[in-house]
Amino acid sequence: MKTIWQLTTLSLIAGSMLFIAPATASTSVQKDSPVINTLFAQTKPQCIGRYVIDVPESFNNQLHDMIFIDDFKIESKPLYLPAFKQRVQLREQALRDATNKPENDPKDAPFIKEIIILPENKGVIFDSNRSGSDDLYRKLEAHVYVNGISFIITTDIRDFSAPKYKERKAEYLKTTTEDQTNTKPAKLAALQSLISRLSGREDEVIPTAKGVCIPNGFIRDDGGKHKEVLTFRYENDDFVFGVNMDSTIKGSDDTLFNRSALINEALKTSNRYSIKKVALSPNGIPAESWLFGGIQTIRNSKTEKDEKNTFYNFMLYANQRDATPDKPNVNIGFTSEYKKTRYSEAQMIEIWDRLVNSLRYK
Repeated sequence: MKTIWQLTTLSLIAGSMLFIAPATASTSVQKDSPVINTLFAQTKPQCIGRYVIDVPESFNNQLHDMIFIDDFKIESKPLYLPAFKQRVQLREQALRDATNKPENDPKDAPFIKEIIILPENKGVIFDSNRSGSDDLYRKLEAHVYVNGISFIITTDIRDFSAPKYKERKAEYLKTTTEDQTNTKPAKLAALQSLISRLSGREDEVIPTAKGVCIPNGFIRDDGGKHKEVLTFRYENDDFVFGVNMDSTIKGSDDTLFNRSALINEALKTSNRYSIKKVALSPNGIPAESWLFGGIQTIRNSKTEKDEKNTFYNFMLYANQRDATPDKPNVNIGFTSEYKKTRYSEAQMIEIWDRLVNSLRYK
């Protein structure tokens, strides 16, 4: 799934937007304006993956299901224990009831193949069928409760071990290995290891141990290499601010600035214009930042009439060339597109500067 700023970059390169001649933009920034000082009167740290950034106290992460660790998708939510227990009970019943749905063949019953109780009353793992599919394709679904946070962790598995799949297994083995005919043991072990390293936390808490922060949670390192992709998103009436960390992106020379020619060409046929681009190094993190403005037409909810106004779209890419597991690729987006922001260009730039200059390694 592409993030806001990735979509923006793609649309610029594709040149798919109608051209509107840009207004002359002032790039001077009025520092320490009262409006911005009020917004940043109180800030709080946010641990995002392997980074920390300071945001205004009013910012709250609204994205809790864009967490991908290796083959696992994680969702997180603060929850009281009785509500968590009820959630698990309702989920188990829903899975059992799925046997009777028309898209599921009775020969694949039972729908739940196994229920694994987690130690220390942390929750359960369901091994269940996937609706509309033969039961050799199933999923593991863990419901975990730790430190007041409820986590749902899911992954798909393949299992040819049932006698009825003997012929299909033999055919499958022509192009793969035995362990790939039943991925449950390996994925279950990886899932249990992940759960053992998982803890809940408030998003303002910065863990001291080595590991990766996810929304409302923390995964302690185990010395192995893992794929870590996650996104935090903050939104109000004026703008959207998002941070995406992706350890699967390897360092390369395909940087934001090295795509300048393509982007500048696309700008000629878009409704955006360049405000400025800057190489920066907040707290020693190598980064490239490009700020765009644009003209948009949006509906005024009070007058029910379309109005043209200016929007802003700022992006930052860090650790593009030298990404490592401990210092992974991170990108930050800040946009007022589809919103009628109260902030001027200078104020938007000041908000952006305060946010990105607080970026640091955990």
